[in-house]
Amino acid sequence: MACAAVDVVAAASDDACNPAAVSTYSPAVAAVSNPSTGNNGTVSKCNNAQPPARTPGIIITKNTSYFSILEQLCAELSLSPPAVEVSKKSEECAATLSVRYGFPSSESHGKKVDAQEDAARIAVLTLTGDVEGGKNARAQLNEYCQQQQCGKPDYVVGDSAPFHCTVFVHVVHRSLARPSEPEAKDEAARGILARLGHTSHILQMSHDPRFESFSASCKPPSAFELITRYHFARHSEGDKSKKMAEKMAAERALWKLYPDLDRKPELDQCKNKLQELYPQEPPKYNAELGDDGLYYSEVSVSFMEQNSYDDLSSLAAADDLAKRALKRLGLIS
Repeated sequence: MACAAVDVVAAASDDACNPAAVSTYSPAVAAVSNPSTGNNGTVSKCNNAQPPARTPGIIITKNTSYFSILEQLCAELSLSPPAVEVSKKSEECAATLSVRYGFPSSESHGKKVDAQEDAARIAVLTLTGDVEGGKNARAQLNEYCQQQQCGKPDYVVGDSAPFHCTVFVHVVHRSLARPSEPEAKDEAARGILARLGHTSHILQMSHDPRFESFSASCKPPSAFELITRYHFARHSEGDKSKKMAEKMAAERALWKLYPDLDRKPELDQCKNKLQELYPQEPPKYNAELGDDGLYYSEVSVSFMEQNSYDDLSSLAAADDLAKRALKRLGLIS
């Protein structure tokens, strides 16, 4: 039985600036591509004793399409590639994407029906974000599948106690009409990625225009890095001097990105210090004169996140680095 697992939301250390930290992998969802058990009906759990295979080089960038991300996720989880249907009307296209995804029960149970209920609860919680009280989860999952027109859920349970169950659901998303087929497929892929949750932080960075660029890469066996360029909006305080406005913008960005510097530089040294911390790509300032006669400056700054992951897939590692970058900027808690 082919299977692989990644966190629905990749776990990250609270110390988002510690490049030496090693992440521990505790899978919350195991994605299973084939309901065939091949072992007297026993549904096997995924084993993370061996680290996942990694390919050196770029994993994902700001320009990577959502459809490509979904294809990569399916490959890492040993799922079949997404099924695609495209309909064209006049000069517009709509796309429907479907991924067969397995949701395992969270624990073992003494009764098969309880294992099925547990797996259905995990599926409903993941796909809808909530489990309605007073109604069993299997009924809720049936209703969801009917609404999505994706067929009945398929439960696979072991033959002997303790019972584990995996419920297979076709996760479907339909795009609105778009000018081109790639745009329609991208929108549908983003919908599926958002529901499954594995790349939630990557999606947030991709959707936020303040991230001018980002690129996550792998250096096997376990080193990963994310290089990000972020646009800080203009400083709320202005100054009669354009250069002073830029210094104030640099100071703000410096303490947002590097709050733990041992020596706090004076305002006049903030621009040099900010560039020194990531010399490969200098900050870019844009100071403009406001209606009050004062200059206000924006600044775009590149910075890096680094970490080692012994047991995360490449995409899961990239998502964890994205989480660290978002926390560092104060965009998530």
